[in-house]
Amino acid sequence: MKKNLLLLLFSFMTLNLLFSQTVILDFESDSTSTTFQYFGSTIDGTLDTIIANPDKSGINTSDNVSLFIKPAEAQTWAGAFSNPNPQIPVDLTTGGEVCIKVWFNEPGNLALKLENGTNPNWIQQLDVTETGQWVELCFDSSLPSMEAPNSPASGGVYNTITLFFNFGDSPATDQTFYFDDIIVNAGVLEPVDLTFNVDMNNYTGSFTTVYVSGTFNSWSGDANPMTDDDGDGIWTTTVMQMPAGAHEYKFQVDNWSDSENFNGANYSCTVTDPSGQYVNRKISAFESDTLPAVCWGSCYACGNGILVTVNLGKGDVEPSPEGFFIAGGDNFGVPGDFPLADQGNGTYSATFEKETGFQSYYTFTNGACGDWSCKENIGGQNCANPDHYNDRLMGPIFQDTTIATCFGLCTTSTDCGSASKSVKLEVDMSNYTESFTNVYIAGNFNNWSGDANALTDDDGDSIWTTTIDFLPGTYQFKFELDNWAVSEEFDGGEPCTITDGGFVNRVITIEDTMSVCYQWNSCDACNTSNVIEMTNRNNLFEVIPTIVDNNAIININEDLHQDKYISVYNSLGIVVAKKHLSPNQFRYELQTEDYQNGMYFINLQTGTYQQTSRIFVNK
Repeated sequence: MKKNLLLLLFSFMTLNLLFSQTVILDFESDSTSTTFQYFGSTIDGTLDTIIANPDKSGINTSDNVSLFIKPAEAQTWAGAFSNPNPQIPVDLTTGGEVCIKVWFNEPGNLALKLENGTNPNWIQQLDVTETGQWVELCFDSSLPSMEAPNSPASGGVYNTITLFFNFGDSPATDQTFYFDDIIVNAGVLEPVDLTFNVDMNNYTGSFTTVYVSGTFNSWSGDANPMTDDDGDGIWTTTVMQMPAGAHEYKFQVDNWSDSENFNGANYSCTVTDPSGQYVNRKISAFESDTLPAVCWGSCYACGNGILVTVNLGKGDVEPSPEGFFIAGGDNFGVPGDFPLADQGNGTYSATFEKETGFQSYYTFTNGACGDWSCKENIGGQNCANPDHYNDRLMGPIFQDTTIATCFGLCTTSTDCGSASKSVKLEVDMSNYTESFTNVYIAGNFNNWSGDANALTDDDGDSIWTTTIDFLPGTYQFKFELDNWAVSEEFDGGEPCTITDGGFVNRVITIEDTMSVCYQWNSCDACNTSNVIEMTNRNNLFEVIPTIVDNNAIININEDLHQDKYISVYNSLGIVVAKKHLSPNQFRYELQTEDYQNGMYFINLQTGTYQQTSRIFVNK
């Protein structure tokens, strides 16, 4: 009996040594609570709710839980991400598992994704078969991710948690779930023996000995020499009793006389230290192993790595403060993961090392938007893949390659030319009988802002008008009143509409400069008898001088007591400046110090009249 008791005590002590538990979220205090922001459904952008536990029973008798809603006709990939991120990160440095308690009304599944961490994004999915009760799901961090690059989460530290209830399903009715107690059972592991191999056959310099240096030997220059006993160019060594977990390292020669250089490109096997100064290889070691031979300065075997350079022309798109990013597919993460460096000439670039034969969908974003609202819109263009979120596709690629294109355009160079197309959008409000103040147009081009793009009716004919510069592509939009007080409502199936995630919106494909006019809440065109054409005049304004150095004065006819709109175009037809003048403004100083030499056109529109004049910039 005493022996059995001692054995039992030893077993409990061993379990305590093997795992340490950390509570990430339990919704019982400020430090262990957060909200999750929905995406991919009709409640996109809203936050979930922390509520009283509706079923205090079984394995979960805590007071508070989180309520998760998946609306009817949500996207198959609809979910929610932590916003703000938990105060306690998901630390899997020593491996282990991430556990969460869930309550399902019907059988289904939960996919858990870890993002914004030191390892690549990681996602795994588990089925839920027990319903009407709390169950605990535990996700093994040592398993490869369901998405490329299919790396395990073990060894990483993650800041963002994303949840996908019934991943892959678009429900016909609203679905309700509850979740609670997200914890990490981290492993406490024994030291490992790890064998390193590096292929030096492509190294062009001279050296005597190759070494491996890293966090496991305090970056010593000579603690772990490597040997090539058979003379095949592949050097090897085994680091004995290496602490299990995440490590950084490099191969170097002759006690740091030269070392691998991973600067200038994105390498999937590397990590950049917080200072941004050092880029090292990374490894998560949880058991003794022999690593495959890699080429010096590469993540792959010699001959299996290629460099893919992406050059993006911004055209006349104004960069966001965060800059441009490549994102999407299974390899380029979310907006913000892979920035494109400003080359100073309107081009933004990044280089990636990939394995020979690499192929992937991808897109570009103007900013690091978590909800993808800053993604380029190339729908309807020949490089867009409608079955893959209108993303682009690269590859398969078998040699060093440069991809050149423009933001929002399917070009094959960074010369974007006259990218934007001027589109006149009008809506006939003559049949709308309720009172309102302003008409607006909202769409995916302005993140569905309720007041970003106002229309005007200066001549009082009930046709409200605005002109917007678009990049070619397919856009969704609606006309709405007084910042979403009232909006158009369609049933679906109308010839000018598209149904997307439960929403029915107008849709337009823009390939060139165009003008459209619709009746409110209808696909019918405006009554053309109400449309007043613009009349050209030559006495609306004069420019002094017409041969310009740093500025020009635009003097406007003082009889024009109306709003006036000035647009300046370069010789390629690209808008370089815009200005709205009030009815009492009759003089405008155009600053041209940043203009390149050449011919420019100044267009002024007011009421039903317009005039265009030329100037020449010569410095």
